[in-house]
Amino acid sequence: MMEVNRNLFPPDGYVFVERDGSRLRGEGWKDLEARIRGYRAINGMPPGDPWAEIQVQICSRNPSFCHEEGPPVPPQGHHSLTFNQRVLQWFVHAIGLKRVDRLGRVDDATAAARAEICARCPAQKSLNHACEGCLASIKESRKGLLNGATSLHQNLQPCAVLAEDCQTSVHVEQPPTDVPGLPGHCWRRPR
Repeated sequence: MMEVNRNLFPPDGYVFVERDGSRLRGEGWKDLEARIRGYRAINGMPPGDPWAEIQVQICSRNPSFCHEEGPPVPPQGHHSLTFNQRVLQWFVHAIGLKRVDRLGRVDDATAAARAEICARCPAQKSLNHACEGCLASIKESRKGLLNGATSLHQNLQPCAVLAEDCQTSVHVEQPPTDVPGLPGHCWRRPR
């Protein structure tokens, strides 16, 4: 998992985009976290995990401000997180791999073959569109992983089993996985 380097000042300041699209500003990391907690309490929103959510947003916008914290935890292990948060965790992990040149791209033909498999897969799951901050972070993360390019497969939803953003994951090199619940035809399964 990626961890924010608390000693660095982000270029746009200590800013967090809340689920409803509100931009919250703090004087520092702890102040920003406290403001998020207060905002959510006043507005009757679930408390969530503000520090984890701050890190996801900061690391997706500024990968150089983050570092790998211990061994990576596969996104499917985060059952207490919402689906949107699990997808964001996948992005944090993938951005961390890209940052250290351990995430390659596949050719367009391979991406198209993968996308065709995903498009027919019953594990496709829609993101919760009520979380505008999550959607904005996911959109920015897609651009970051694809070097500013738009995915050729915008019809895809994230994977309900792996919490991978399929629009992006079909374009990048991914190791095989034998996670329970993956359909037999999944391109992520070992061959």
